[in-house]
Amino acid sequence: MIVKKWLISILFTLLSCQLLSAGTTGKIKGKVIEKDSGQPVIGANVILEGTTKGAAADMDGNYFIINVPPGKYNIVVTAIGYQKIKITGAQVFTDRTTNQDFELSSEVLQGDEVVITAVRPIIEKDRTNTSAYVNSDQIDALPVQEVEDLIQLQTGITRDASGRFHMRGGRAGEIAYLVDGIPVTNQFSGGSLIEIENSWIQELQVISGTFNAEYGQAQSGVVNVVSKEGKEKFSGNATVWIGDYLSSHSDIFMNINRLNLGESNLQFDLSGPLNILPKGTFFFNVRAYDREGYLYGQRQTRIEDTWQIQSYYHEAQKNPTDEERLVGIAIPDSLQTGDGSYVPMNPSTKYSAYGNISFWPVNSIKFSYSLFLNRQKWNSYTDSRRYSPDAIPDKSRTGFDHILHLTHTLSDRTFHKLGFSYSIKKDESYLFEDQLDSRYQGSELGLNGFYFGGTADSRSFTKNKVLLAKWDITSQVGQLNLVKAGLEFKYHEIERRSLSTISRSAVYLPPNLEVPAENTAGNNAYLQRPIEAAVYMQDKMEFDEMIVNAGIRFDYWHARANVLQDLQAETDPSNGIRLNSPLTKSDPHYQLSPRLGLAYPISNKGVVHVSYGHFFQIPRFSYIFANSEFEVELGDLETIMGNANLKPEKNIAYELGFQQELAEDWGLQVTVYYKDIKNLLGQEIITTRDKKIYARYINRDYGNVKGIIVSIEKRHSNLFAGSIDYTYQIARGNASDPNSVFSDFQSHPPKESEKQILPLDWDQRHTLNPTMMIGQPGNWNIGIIGRFETGQPYTPSNPGSALTTQFENSDRKPISYNIDLNIYKVIKMFGNRYRLFCKVYNVLDRLNERRVYSSTGTAEFPYRSNAEWEILRRNPNFTPQEIDLRPDFYTQPRRIIFGLSVKF
Repeated sequence: MIVKKWLISILFTLLSCQLLSAGTTGKIKGKVIEKDSGQPVIGANVILEGTTKGAAADMDGNYFIINVPPGKYNIVVTAIGYQKIKITGAQVFTDRTTNQDFELSSEVLQGDEVVITAVRPIIEKDRTNTSAYVNSDQIDALPVQEVEDLIQLQTGITRDASGRFHMRGGRAGEIAYLVDGIPVTNQFSGGSLIEIENSWIQELQVISGTFNAEYGQAQSGVVNVVSKEGKEKFSGNATVWIGDYLSSHSDIFMNINRLNLGESNLQFDLSGPLNILPKGTFFFNVRAYDREGYLYGQRQTRIEDTWQIQSYYHEAQKNPTDEERLVGIAIPDSLQTGDGSYVPMNPSTKYSAYGNISFWPVNSIKFSYSLFLNRQKWNSYTDSRRYSPDAIPDKSRTGFDHILHLTHTLSDRTFHKLGFSYSIKKDESYLFEDQLDSRYQGSELGLNGFYFGGTADSRSFTKNKVLLAKWDITSQVGQLNLVKAGLEFKYHEIERRSLSTISRSAVYLPPNLEVPAENTAGNNAYLQRPIEAAVYMQDKMEFDEMIVNAGIRFDYWHARANVLQDLQAETDPSNGIRLNSPLTKSDPHYQLSPRLGLAYPISNKGVVHVSYGHFFQIPRFSYIFANSEFEVELGDLETIMGNANLKPEKNIAYELGFQQELAEDWGLQVTVYYKDIKNLLGQEIITTRDKKIYARYINRDYGNVKGIIVSIEKRHSNLFAGSIDYTYQIARGNASDPNSVFSDFQSHPPKESEKQILPLDWDQRHTLNPTMMIGQPGNWNIGIIGRFETGQPYTPSNPGSALTTQFENSDRKPISYNIDLNIYKVIKMFGNRYRLFCKVYNVLDRLNERRVYSSTGTAEFPYRSNAEWEILRRNPNFTPQEIDLRPDFYTQPRRIIFGLSVKF
C-alpha cells in the first residue's frame, strides 16, 4: 500500500506539470548582433518566411522559435537601421535545436537584402542519443520503396530469417511506432497499426538504444513519422511504374525466367489551399500496388483430387511390392488432374490512401485532421504445397485510422496540443469464405515433404480497436529550459476468433464437414478490453558548455482479464475441456522509468554524449490473451495458455557516443552501447492433477546486448553525398523465441530448455551499410545502397552420429551482401517536371541464404548417406533436386522496375 500511495502521488505531481507529446517539431535559436561592434541588436525581428512564426531578439540579442515542423526554411532578419538578411535552406529536424546566429551591418544606403545559404552542421551538438533522419528528398534519391527499406538503412538494425526487424539486438516487436506524435504501435502482433507509404512522409526519425521519457512502450527503439501537410500553392504528382524479376537462377526460382511484368504501381497526390476554411490546406495521396512475387508453384494436383489419391494410396499400402516398400508408392498421373500452370505463391496487393486537412480558425489555433486507409491481400509461401498451390489460404488486412490535432499557441514561449486517434485494424485468414464450403478436404496425403491436394482448413479473424486521447503542452522557460511533458490514455478492444473445419469421414471417402462447437479447443473466441495510461516530464537544458536531457515516465497498464486461481486444476470435459478452476481478475501494473542524456562539446567541431535509461514494454496481446477460455487439448503438450498477469518486459540501456567534424563536409560518429534485458516472455510447463499438460506464458527469459557503431558521413557537395556505417554487435540470451519451451517439449525425447546465455537467432556480429548519392538533386541522380552482413547463428545437427545436436546456435550461416540502385533524370516540358527512373534491387543477383539445412549449414541440400541418396534417386514421384530445393530459404533475386513521375 505504501508503494502504491507513493506512485499515485508521483502521478498527480506530474499531472500538475506542463505536458507535451512525442516530438513532431523542432526549435530554432540563435543570437543577433551588430557586425562591427558585436553588440546585441535588441528587438530584431526574426521571421520564418512564408509562415506566421517568428520571434524578437531580447536584451542580450538572443531569440528562439519553437513548434517548428521539420523541413527547410528561409529565415529573414530585419531591424531599423540595419541591412535585411535572409538565410535560405535552414534545416529543422524533429526534437532538435537548429542554431542560427546573425550579424547585421549598419544600413548606410538603401540596398538589396543580403542572401546567405544555410549550411547544416555536420555534427549535432544537442544530440544526447542515437537518432537518424530521412526526409522526402532522400527518399526520392535512394533505391527504397517501402518504409521497411528506410528503417533497414539505420545502424543497429538487423532482420531475421522471417524478415522481422530487431533494433540493437532486441526481440521483434520491441519498436514503438508514432505518426505525428500519436503512438500507433500494434500491440496485438507488433509493428504499426498504420501502413505508412513513403510518399506520405515529410520526415522519418529512427531513435535506437536510449530515448527520452516522451517515448514509451518500447524496449529497443522508436520510429517516428511526421506526415506531409498541404502547401499554400496548388501542386500534384502522379507516379507509375512496372517491373519484374530478371534472374539467372531459374534452377532455384520456378518460372523466374519468364518476363510477365508481374509488378505494377500507380500513385497520385494533390496538395494545395482549401479556400472554404480559414488558411486551410489539404494533402491527398492514393496508391494501388500489385506484385506476383518471386515464389511460384506448379498446379499438378487440384484440391478435388485429394480423396481419390488418399483412397488409391490406402489400397496400395495393403499389398505393396518390395520396390514400393523401399522407395515409395507411385501416385498415377491420371489421379493428378492439374493443368501444370505456374501459380504465384507469395503475391501481394495493396490499396492505400491518406488525406489531411489543416486550417487556422484564429491565428493562435491550428486544427488538423488526418485519415489513413489501407487494404492488403497476400499469400504466404508454403513449400509443402509447391505442387498443389491452390490450397494456400488468403490473408487480408484492412485498416482505418483517424488522427485529430488541435494546437493552441498561448505565447511565443508556450503552446499546447490536444490529440485524439481512433484506429481499427482487421486481419483475416481463410481459404474459402464459407467455413463449410464443400471444397474443404480432410487429411491430405503427404510424401517426401509435399502434399497431394488437400486444403488449409483453419481460419482466423482479429479486430483490433484503439482509442487514444492526449493533451500536451510545451514551454520555453527562460533561455535554457525547454520543458516537455505528456499525458495519454489508451483504450483497446481486441476481438479474436479462430477455428478449423474438420472432416469426420475416413481418409478414402469424400469429406463430411463440420465446424467444432463454440468454446471448444477447435473453436476459440474472446473479447478483451485492456487500458493504458502514461505521464512523463522532460526538460532539455541547453547550456553553453553542455546539453542535458532529463526526464521521468510513469506508466499504468491493466489487462482487465481473468486469470486462473488454480493452475493445476483438473479439466472439465463437459465444458469444452476447460480447467475447472475459479477465476479472478488480473492485477494492474505500474512502472517508473528515469531517463538521462548529456551532450558535452569538447571543441567547436566535436561533442561527446552519454545517456542512460530504464525502458519497458507490455508483452504483445496475442500472448497475454491466448486461450482466454483456458482449454487444454487432449494428448501430449498441444496447448499454449496466455497470462493476463504478465509483467512488462524491461531493460536498462547505456550509451556513450562521440561526434567529430573531420572536414567541412565530412563527419565521424562513434557510439558504444550496452543493455541488460529482464522479464522477457518465456513459458513454464504445467501438469494438471488429471495428468493433462499445457504451457503457460511467464516472465522468465533474459539477455544482454553490447555493440559499437562507427559512421562516416559526407554531406552533399561537388555532386556527391554518402555515408558508411559499421556495426559490431553481440546479442545473447537464454531464448530467442517466447515459445521455445513449448518447441523443446515437442521433440522426442523432450529437450531440456537452455539455462545458459547463447547467441540469439538474430545475433549478427558485423554489418556494413554504404550509401552513395551522385548527381544534382532535382535534376539527375544515381543512388546506391549496399549491405554486407555476416551470418546469423543456427543450431547444427550431426547426422549419422549418436550426438544428434550440438549447442544451440553454435554455428553460423553464410555471409550475405546486396547492392540496390536508383537512377533518375528530370526533364522539364510544358511547365511540368517529368522524372524518369529505374530501380534495381539485388543488382548482382546474389543468392543470399536466410535459412539453411542444419545438417550442412547451406540452403542447397541436407546431408544424406549413400544409401539414402540411392533410395531417393529411385523415388517414383519426385527427383532428389525437387525434394531438396527450398526457394524460400533465399532472399529475393534481382528485381527491376521502370517508372515515370510527373509533377505539376
